[in-house]
Amino acid sequence: MSQLNFIFFSTLIAILIWMASPSVKGFVNNDVHSTLPLVEYEARYTVNWRGLYAGESIHKLHRRSDGQYHFETRTAPQLAFLPYNYRESSDFTYQEGKIKPHNYYYNIQEGTKRKSGNVSFNWQQNTLYNKELSEPWETTIPEDVQDKLTHTLSLRQALKMGQAIPTFTVAEEDKLKDYSFTILGHERLNTKIGVMDTVKVEHISRRGNRTTLWLAKSLDYTPVKMMQKRQGKVVAGGEILSFVPQLHQEGTQG
Repeated sequence: MSQLNFIFFSTLIAILIWMASPSVKGFVNNDVHSTLPLVEYEARYTVNWRGLYAGESIHKLHRRSDGQYHFETRTAPQLAFLPYNYRESSDFTYQEGKIKPHNYYYNIQEGTKRKSGNVSFNWQQNTLYNKELSEPWETTIPEDVQDKLTHTLSLRQALKMGQAIPTFTVAEEDKLKDYSFTILGHERLNTKIGVMDTVKVEHISRRGNRTTLWLAKSLDYTPVKMMQKRQGKVVAGGEILSFVPQLHQEGTQG
């Protein structure tokens, strides 16, 4: 199976990694400049492939005692003929109203293909690199760069703060890509966690694949439904199953 470029939610990492997130109220902290205005959480999503239930994806966002945030997604199949497995994580800080990535880790199996690595951001030297490739990659850090997970959080943050959605420069495994989103409208959806008023957004890849997200306003614009089309046909999707907010504890380590 080829990887689906998930707008975001990674990450639309292929046909299956779906983004998740927060809850009813923003995280409260006196230091508004260093505290991410999205709630820490754990969420589960269904993963559907060509009309079949293919498995689940788990997403977790939490803040460590050192002030850094850790966001991870794990997706595994429940159909024997779908040999895929995704695990991604991002470590980042929140400074001056922006998400600042520090390390993006990925370990992905798609059929017989496997790939893993770390995209590291050295802000002091203004370089980002992935040394775990057969041909190590290094480049200058672009302004407001995001990784394959944090750009979905930045999308949600922009909507929550009433800002225009920017085009995101995203550092992938060995290249930089631009991700842009269009707001298609508003819809009310019945989900496993209740009725949600959502904003419907779309990302179109350079190959013409369309990824659509429904982001719940009352949940800090958490994705509650996702769908991807290729050549006009739905090939992948997912819906939220559960969401559990996490209260920050200073002793927590990732």
